[in-house]
Amino acid sequence: MVPNHRRWDFDAVDDIFNTRDRDLIRRIPLSSRVDTDNWFWLPDSKGLYSVRSCYRMLDTLHPPPSSSAWRKLWLLPVPAKVKNFLWRALTNVLPTADNLLQRRVEVQASCPICHTSSETVFHVLVTCPFAKACWISSVLGFNGSCVSFVHWLEDLFSCRNIDDSSLSAMVCWGLWLNRNNKVWNDVNGRVQNVVNSAGQNPFLWQQARKSVFVPPSLDSAAHGSVRWLKPSIGWVKCNVDAAIDNSRGLISFGAVLRSAGGDFIAAKSDILPGSFEAREAEAFGVKEALSWLKEFAFHFVILEMDSLQVFNALNDKVVYPNGFGSIIADCRALAQSLGEVAFSFVRRSANSAAHTVAWVGRSMSGLGEWSLVPPPWLIDALSL
Repeated sequence: MVPNHRRWDFDAVDDIFNTRDRDLIRRIPLSSRVDTDNWFWLPDSKGLYSVRSCYRMLDTLHPPPSSSAWRKLWLLPVPAKVKNFLWRALTNVLPTADNLLQRRVEVQASCPICHTSSETVFHVLVTCPFAKACWISSVLGFNGSCVSFVHWLEDLFSCRNIDDSSLSAMVCWGLWLNRNNKVWNDVNGRVQNVVNSAGQNPFLWQQARKSVFVPPSLDSAAHGSVRWLKPSIGWVKCNVDAAIDNSRGLISFGAVLRSAGGDFIAAKSDILPGSFEAREAEAFGVKEALSWLKEFAFHFVILEMDSLQVFNALNDKVVYPNGFGSIIADCRALAQSLGEVAFSFVRRSANSAAHTVAWVGRSMSGLGEWSLVPPPWLIDALSL
């Protein structure tokens, strides 16, 4: 370590240790507050040993065979009613106009939203102009190459991870709720509401099941949003993200501060030495953003990130004994010194401004700060 500084002396590390040990040392984050070393369980993200984490580690040695789209459906971390809804959609038993007409129920055959095509499951959930706009607005995009809902969902599940598959299930659920609201209440929905609800609802459901504390001062409906939302009046929102440059042994972070009216206040980027995993890099980004916020006189701040691991750790009451936990402890201490700070989790698409600043910061030689007027390359990201 550098004398009288809590950071690694990377030149000394490179000279003394071999490549393997040097890379391992570079992955160890140093706390600005903790003086003693701790033992921790490496396979667990919290550093705590449990039979479950040990079982999962052993299970990776003999992974189960790949699952089909049906198996993936039942494994999605979404409410049971959404799984049941998708099962009904896949088996084509939803009460759409074409199914009702086949059962001799007298209803209009056309879609109640666009009035241009027959209402089928595939039309309501995929090809209707309103549904198409929702898919394009989400991070998933629109796939119009399939001819049935079954083939469409199988194709989506086969090329998407579990988070994107869960989001697609919630978008389908939101489209169906929007359709019912139009049929029974004659209410026209909005694309942004459907897409944001699709991101927020599974997050809130998962947090309720885990009993994770969410600060009451922050509107919990904003958690998991797919699009950036303005903070409440009296609050400012700081979005933060981090980027990793393993080839140079550096991480960069970006922070963007905006007012309750959505106006740009300031942005900052900087680079830090170290070869860290994604969650450590994101935690360092949060820590640097909190340190930066001390320069302002704001008393009510929402700190928004797209790392669910960091968000859960910040709101968890458990103290992690590993290096990641020491950075989280530093973040909590900084937040308490600022005043009223609420943490928020959003999808990557709602954090695009901070993501852009972090990636631009990688190519800079050091600190970058902008006040009142955003740099030209950030304007498009601020509008998303």
